[in-house]
Amino acid sequence: MIFLLETQIPESILGFLSENEIEYLEKTFKRFGGEYPSLEQIWWLMDEVWNELSCDPNVMDERVGKFYMHPVWLLNGLFIEQHDQSQEHRRKFAKWVQDLSPKRMADFGGGFGGLARIIGEICPATEIEVIEPHPRPSAIAMAELTNNVRYCNQLTGKYDILVATDVFEHVPDPLALLAETASSLRPGGMYLIANCFAPVIHCHLPQTFHFRHTWDAAMKAIGLKPVETVSYGRAYVYSGELNLDAARIVEHKSRIVFKWTSYLPMRVGRPFAQFFFQQERGN
Repeated sequence: MIFLLETQIPESILGFLSENEIEYLEKTFKRFGGEYPSLEQIWWLMDEVWNELSCDPNVMDERVGKFYMHPVWLLNGLFIEQHDQSQEHRRKFAKWVQDLSPKRMADFGGGFGGLARIIGEICPATEIEVIEPHPRPSAIAMAELTNNVRYCNQLTGKYDILVATDVFEHVPDPLALLAETASSLRPGGMYLIANCFAPVIHCHLPQTFHFRHTWDAAMKAIGLKPVETVSYGRAYVYSGELNLDAARIVEHKSRIVFKWTSYLPMRVGRPFAQFFFQQERGN
């Protein structure tokens, strides 16, 4: 059934797929009539794998590691490459980076590397690293086609810009990871972050949902000032100092406020939470 894949996947990628990846992709395309699943169906497939592996959102063990190494994430990366709305978000992120003309930047948790490749093409003078703990050989091969993009397993040195899209809702302690990564920014550097602290998929950890309305307050406390909205993300400027303890105080209060705001629609819950933290600062 390799012919089915040839109709959906570029030939340049097919040669780098493992037997396990090919088997999973063939099976999945067959399930969906030879076409890509929709975004909601991709989420359903991810939940299916999460359940098959008996992953526990409160236990980050080898089961979760296997989940993020599963070929469903390859499918997700390939899907995004041809999904108009996802590509539009990437183009907006890339244009924002281009306007800042950074010398070095990193896409943290960059997955299949599509955003990094777009930025690499329009910013040929920028050194771009994709920081991804589970890189696919096909993704690495695609990155090698762009001279200024490379995969790394950890941040290296200092950066002018960090990007993290759809990352922090997947980790049990977002603030610790934020502080760890932000320390690699130069003073005055920018951090572009896009989160989805909502239960649209099982691997969005419930313990992070309280940040739905209070993430900016935590960012300000830790030393990252919100400066502008970029597509569905937000850009923050790094003050040069990090205060994780102050952010932990916001985190504690955020959990308390969320007990009330979690039952409210976004248009009501967010203003309520913002008002609460404004009052706190006023006191």
